Order: sequence, then structure tokens, then C-alpha cells
Amino acid sequence: MSNVQLVETLCAASVPLREARRVHLENFGTLVPHVFMSDVLKRIGVCLGAGAREGQRTHGEEIKGILAALERGMVEGDRETRNVIALSFTRDSELEIFFAELRPLLGPRTRAQIHGK
Repeated sequence: MSNVQLVETLCAASVPLREARRVHLENFGTLVPHVFMSDVLKRIGVCLGAGAREGQRTHGEEIKGILAALERGMVEGDRETRNVIALSFTRDSELEIFFAELRPLLGPRTRAQIHGK
């Protein structure tokens, strides 16, 4: 799986990420994967903003789809794709206020990238 395929999979799981990709491409003229991952992390934060239980109730399918795409990227992705997920999603997520809600939802390969373990 390449970065472009990862972004396609993420956008298939989330309408707001489709819009984020459109704006991203308009601003940069090309996909900048590490920058786009910040949009993915921001979207997960919005989904989990009211806590994991409420997030699962209101955005459950979207959260599952996004996290499944990231896990798939960690399993099937090329080195660059795994690096983008590990650094710009997983490790950056550790700095977020919603990390405690996010951590148990991560798949095993994605969770293994957590710096603080």
C-alpha cells in the first residue's frame, strides 16, 4: 500500500477527510502525506471530542474505518507509508488530549508504534 492508496482508503471511510484532501491538494498541489496525517489526527480528535463512548455512538463507523485503514497501512504499507502512520499519526497522537480514549481503539500494529509504550 502506498501513501496515495492509504489516503484513498481513509477518504473512503470518512466524508470529512475527503474534504480535507480536497483542501490539502488545493493548497499544496500534491499530496504531502505527513501533513495530511495531521488532518486525520484532527478528525479523530473531533470524533472523540466528547469521549470514547459518545464518539463511538455518534461516529463509530467513521472511527472504525479510519483506524482500520491505518492498521491496514501498517500491515500492507510500504516503508514510507508505515513511517507516515507511525510518526505523523501514532506518535503525534500521544500529545493529544484525547490520546487516552484513542489508545485502546488502535490496532496492534499501530499501537506498537506508540513511543511511550
